[in-house]
Amino acid sequence: MTNLLGPDVVIDEQRTDGPAVEVKNLTKVYKTYSSSLARAVAPFRKTPSGGRFKALDRVTATFERGDVVAILGRNGSGKSTLSKIIAGVTAPTSGSVRVNGRVSAMLELTSGFDQQLTGIENIYLRALAMGIPRDEADARRQEIINFADIGDYINQPVRTYSSGMKSRLGFAVSTSVDPDILIVDEVLSVGDDIFRLKCIEKMGQIREGGSTILFVSHSLGTIKAFCTKAIWINRGAVKAQGEVGPVVQQYEEFLRTERAATREARRDEADDDAPVVKADVVQVKGARLTDAYGEPTTYFQHGEDIHLELTYIVKRRLPTLTFTYSIQNAEKVEIFASDPQSPKLALDTSVGEHKLRARLINPPLLGGTYTLSGELWNNHSGFFVKHSRDRAFTIEQDEFLGTGIAAVDCELIHG
Repeated sequence: MTNLLGPDVVIDEQRTDGPAVEVKNLTKVYKTYSSSLARAVAPFRKTPSGGRFKALDRVTATFERGDVVAILGRNGSGKSTLSKIIAGVTAPTSGSVRVNGRVSAMLELTSGFDQQLTGIENIYLRALAMGIPRDEADARRQEIINFADIGDYINQPVRTYSSGMKSRLGFAVSTSVDPDILIVDEVLSVGDDIFRLKCIEKMGQIREGGSTILFVSHSLGTIKAFCTKAIWINRGAVKAQGEVGPVVQQYEEFLRTERAATREARRDEADDDAPVVKADVVQVKGARLTDAYGEPTTYFQHGEDIHLELTYIVKRRLPTLTFTYSIQNAEKVEIFASDPQSPKLALDTSVGEHKLRARLINPPLLGGTYTLSGELWNNHSGFFVKHSRDRAFTIEQDEFLGTGIAAVDCELIHG
């Protein structure tokens, strides 16, 4: 069945060929008013009143099947507006959208519940609103109940639920439909760590099934590890799109420039929605910096290898586990961050205790104080385990090589 939301928005749940989502010259303009009274009387005025806010400005993008696409941008950039238009929640002012396949959108997990109905009754209510047939809802009922894991409250009115319990039930229903396109907008900013871990593990399963995921989040760490593509929107316009690494790099550079321009007192890492830390899955027993002979030290000569010894315990078999690290200077400016999806930094994921010795090869850092930050990443579901957060070390040098952060050699060729 083809669902047509206005002449320029088509959601075809039956079509599974071609790109999952095609957006062309999409523009969305909202009317703004100075007060609630001005909004109320606006329809009765002979002349238009109020202002205009352009949330999206001629956005064009194609999201292929199987892509996990991060939608990047600061608050108010247009990320959520784009998500809502693709989900069919709101219509664009101009441009076109074509969505091929069944869509499940997690924009507000707790919306759509009837407070007087029980959790069981709300499962069927939400399923009906999502276009899920009764027999399919019956077949998935127990799976939803198990995932929500709210005990006997499932038979109580939703008005008695905490916000976390409502979020659990909302996520369980939204992900039970085997969507072709899953839209996730800041879902991981709610709930406790255990709930967030279940969410990203479930999204990992959906990704493995070949579905397209559009992932809106401020957590750049989770985005780097979980997503394959990215689109960066600023003030409603597309600034960059493509492979996740280069786009995130451009976005991070933009954030650094913005912070420097406004002279912020501290470095905002734009990672308020931190990835899940799960010590009962992987635990770091110990970590220390050493020299080449294994002696503990925090002082290194310019060009000397830096070694990190690490002992970690895997408590549950994992499909992937990757060692990642980053180096910052004294002003907390990131000099380098390794790729969380790099196969050469993959670790042993078998259950048990493991020892690792990581060698940072001949870092070209000039003399000064730096910090090493590191994690163990599970790329499959996006959680991490800290092993050395802002561990300080000093680079010493015997001769003056120049100023800045890193030494770059030069050879002159005459003739």
